Amino acid sequence: MTRAAAPPPASVRGELVELWRARALLWAFVWNDLRSRYVGSSIGFFWAVMNPIFELVTFTFVFHTLIGIKFHPSGNTTHYVLFLFCAMLAWSGFADGITRATTSIRDRAHLLRKINFPPIVLPAHVVLSAMVNQLFRLLILLFGMIILGDGITWHVLLLPPFIVLLACFTLGIGLLLATMNVYFRDMSHWVEAGLRIGMFVTPVFYPASAYPREFVLLLYPNPMAQFVGIFQALLLNHQMPFFNSMLWAALSAVAALLVGASVFAHNRRQFADLV
Repeated sequence: MTRAAAPPPASVRGELVELWRARALLWAFVWNDLRSRYVGSSIGFFWAVMNPIFELVTFTFVFHTLIGIKFHPSGNTTHYVLFLFCAMLAWSGFADGITRATTSIRDRAHLLRKINFPPIVLPAHVVLSAMVNQLFRLLILLFGMIILGDGITWHVLLLPPFIVLLACFTLGIGLLLATMNVYFRDMSHWVEAGLRIGMFVTPVFYPASAYPREFVLLLYPNPMAQFVGIFQALLLNHQMPFFNSMLWAALSAVAALLVGASVFAHNRRQFADLV
């Protein structure tokens, strides 16, 4: 069957409504994606636990043991591990989501020729899969906070809305990049390079207080810097994040979702012919 799906919704609202209506299909894709990642390997879903631990050990050894970076002047290795893991919790979900969302349309191009198949499911399901995968990391972090840190407080209950905002921000950027990748085949390479730079520009491996004053304009407008700070404030500092950080994170998520969904909706008619 070569005929493309129905014409795209005329508005961002229509695009998001279509995603909601296809939520059963979306979750089926998420489950299949998670299964394809882990099922068949020697330890299965346990890799969702082992991978972040391997990353944490590596980054802690390089940045804390060798370079001597600390989140607090009196902080020890345990203190650094928890703060680094918390920052990675936010960054890894974002990076994994947009990396895979960028190529999602081309990776499943044959589905676009199915009548009434909603294209937005393709980037949305990999973003949601990345966020679900991050829940494993969150469980590890909470366990580590109880065993090695100061425990958990009621502030952890405020985290879910910001996880949703991070998912919306990631989806918005992912929809935009997925559309661009249809027209520019090397977009995925630019995304990988951008993420590599962004990971070091964002205070993941070092505290935000260590940011040089002359480069502070790279810090405050960076939505991911705000998300990292919010996660650390709620989970590790047991305090409310700065109001400006919460506001900027929320505005960035809404703006990214609106722009990404708009660009995606107005270009999806051409997807089946271009991929």
